[in-house]
Amino acid sequence: MGNTDARTARSRKALMDAGIELLLQNPAASLKEIAEHAGVGRATLYRQFESREQLVQALAVECFELKEQKLAPLKDLNLSARETLEQTFMLLMPMADRFHFLLSLWNIAEQDPEVMALYNRQLFDLVALVEKGKKEGSIDSSFDSNWLVCLIDSLMFSGWWMMGNMHMTPDVAAKHAIKSLFSGVG
Repeated sequence: MGNTDARTARSRKALMDAGIELLLQNPAASLKEIAEHAGVGRATLYRQFESREQLVQALAVECFELKEQKLAPLKDLNLSARETLEQTFMLLMPMADRFHFLLSLWNIAEQDPEVMALYNRQLFDLVALVEKGKKEGSIDSSFDSNWLVCLIDSLMFSGWWMMGNMHMTPDVAAKHAIKSLFSGVG
């Protein structure tokens, strides 16, 4: 990698990290503010991202790819559906800092076909996991699978929200999500 390539990669990483950090604090943060926080000039910023929407979409892609990387080892463990879901919550809850900003900026992220392809693939995998849980008996088969996928997705985002706004720890948020899913609140 040449000096220019390395500098470009460092600038992009700095912008992505600054984007996550500032958008967590202020979803309306401007590109100028993000560039200043990253310590890069506006020209560098615009070589990387032509618009704020492009940055948000790139951040969403990065987040969903990171999510896939975190979950990939679970596929080799031959776990039950319940164990896989429990591990999923435990592994992903600490990623709140990477996903919390999407709660308020999803309307931008969802406009990108790459973001939606990644998200839909992950939802498809979750449907398969729910179906496996129904066959194993750890998930009530009378529930609609898409309902359960939405519930699981919502529990994850609820945990991330609680961590970002109520200062809940990842471990506690994951435990609440697991208990809510498998035991209910009644």
